[in-house]
Amino acid sequence: MVCVREANTKVDEELFGRNRTLPDSECEKEAVVKERPGTSWAQYLGERKHAAAFECIQTRLAEKFPDNFSLEPRLRKDPFTQDVMLTDWRKGSLKPDVVIHFTRNVTRIQCIYELKFPCGYEVANPWTSHVDAQMKLYRGLDSQCPPVLVSPQRGLQQTR
Repeated sequence: MVCVREANTKVDEELFGRNRTLPDSECEKEAVVKERPGTSWAQYLGERKHAAAFECIQTRLAEKFPDNFSLEPRLRKDPFTQDVMLTDWRKGSLKPDVVIHFTRNVTRIQCIYELKFPCGYEVANPWTSHVDAQMKLYRGLDSQCPPVLVSPQRGLQQTR
């Protein structure tokens, strides 16, 4: 949770200045950046904030649990055995942001955390129909706890 708040603040401050963020009215407009032309501000900020959060999470979790978490593993269920598998297939696979798992075994999932960074000053509930559908798919990966949504404004929220 701390990493998500820090990432949100860090990226906003780097781009817009201290205690400032992008106005909500600009979120769907094209971002004026060299790295990703044609990308909306919402998408660009989400990518930057995810990267900053992942860097923080990697540092903090690696100290205590180096073999018990993975960032953005691509997972799918085997259609025949129904076992969760690590895969490089995009079609039919899921890519949760953070997976806590048994030691050196990403397919034995303990908990899934999905990071959501609202654009601008938006503090609305991140539980859109798209997010709800995504979390239902994550529940199908047989984790030992319900998937958790993490946002800088609302903290940790377990699936409904």
